[in-house]
Amino acid sequence: MSRYSFLFSARWLKYIAMTIIIVIACIFLALWQKDRQDQRQHEIATINANYSSQPVDITSILGSTSATLDGDDEWRQVSLTGHYLESDTVFARNRTVNDKVGYYIVVPFELTSGDTIAIVRGWIAEPDQVPPTPTGEQTIAARLQPAQDGSEDNNPDGLIKAIDPARIPGMDSAYENVYAETVHTGNGLPDESGLTPLPAPDLDPGNHLSYMLQWFTFGIMIIIAVSISARRERRADAEAAEKFTGDVEYVVVDKEALDAGAKISQPGNRYGRNRLRSPGVHGRDEAEEDEFIEDRFRHS
Repeated sequence: MSRYSFLFSARWLKYIAMTIIIVIACIFLALWQKDRQDQRQHEIATINANYSSQPVDITSILGSTSATLDGDDEWRQVSLTGHYLESDTVFARNRTVNDKVGYYIVVPFELTSGDTIAIVRGWIAEPDQVPPTPTGEQTIAARLQPAQDGSEDNNPDGLIKAIDPARIPGMDSAYENVYAETVHTGNGLPDESGLTPLPAPDLDPGNHLSYMLQWFTFGIMIIIAVSISARRERRADAEAAEKFTGDVEYVVVDKEALDAGAKISQPGNRYGRNRLRSPGVHGRDEAEEDEFIEDRFRHS
């Protein structure tokens, strides 16, 4: 019989099945973290390529106002000429800059073509601190971002949660699927307009790589642990079998001697050599006395 035949027992089959499931889950999670790592690396490469790029005409990136922004074009700078629609300004709430929660100022910008695009001018701590919006025709540089989903927004007039052109007033003939963030120069402090620029995007790759390695390591450790347990059980079974098939001590019993009153002695040695002690004196006396009494009765 195979030394590992116990692996086919119900108990070990259950252990093996659980091990396979856990290892598959570890592999799945590790590959998921790898995908997240690859996506994050692609995002960082896109930011590095586009964030400081030279502004281009928006029509070279978006062929129409209903076009969707390609992922590789996020953060691309575009040059826009037109004027702000200040009366339709809204505030995007719960926006954090420099560890402070405040608002993004979002203003529709009407291009000379007649189309409009939502522009994030900057950040402020309170809505009543808004600096005046520039008037007249302006040429600005802004970075393109995909529009956010505001379908579930439920805010008072003038407030939004998601920057969704569909939730911003004054957006006639609007770019439906994008908005743009004004390009500011400086060190992140309020510029000449009095607005705080939006911070640069985060370039931290995250912990996806370490998580991936941890999941792979955990799966390998599970396999090693089960293998060690199987080897220990095989060794224990082998030791038990050796004890069972080892030397056996035998005791030879003389029935006639037992009838005469003999007692079994302790085993003489480890090889099973045993002796019967001869009947004791007390045993012989009793036998002779019984025989004498019986003989008297026979002859009486």
